[in-house]
Amino acid sequence: MRGFFIEIEEKIKTKEDLIFYLEEIDLAGELILKNIKSSTAEKMQEKISQDLVDLLIKVEEKEKIKDLNQLSFFLRLLKKHLLSLPQIKMEIAFRPNEKTVFKISRWLEEELGKKIILDLNVNYSIVAGAIIEYEGRRVDFSLAKEIKKTKILEKIEL
Repeated sequence: MRGFFIEIEEKIKTKEDLIFYLEEIDLAGELILKNIKSSTAEKMQEKISQDLVDLLIKVEEKEKIKDLNQLSFFLRLLKKHLLSLPQIKMEIAFRPNEKTVFKISRWLEEELGKKIILDLNVNYSIVAGAIIEYEGRRVDFSLAKEIKKTKILEKIEL
């Protein structure tokens, strides 16, 4: 089943992505229990993301799932797995585009050697750099911190 989890995991880079998929999983769980005679694809078409519909169809076929309770169990396991992924809080001074988010996420995953979820927040007051919080540790790599150290603003009369 790990392979199925990874398939969705790869689509999730940010906390917003995670919330989206968690909501989709909840909705899929509700839809599975409605209209028992319909196939998974028919029940969910245009109601949840195609990524999740495709995954559930694969799970049904490869795991030979015929029982709705088994599919509901799979969704609960998937949700539990996604909630267990470590998160890194990061404050940056700009609103990143999708490509930049992907690069940051990939770099952090390579550095840590595991999948992570980015909880990105924009904070213009840090000027540049980042403030990172992970596993209870907070490290300030911002330019604002370095400017404060120099006390240059105290020496300038405004």
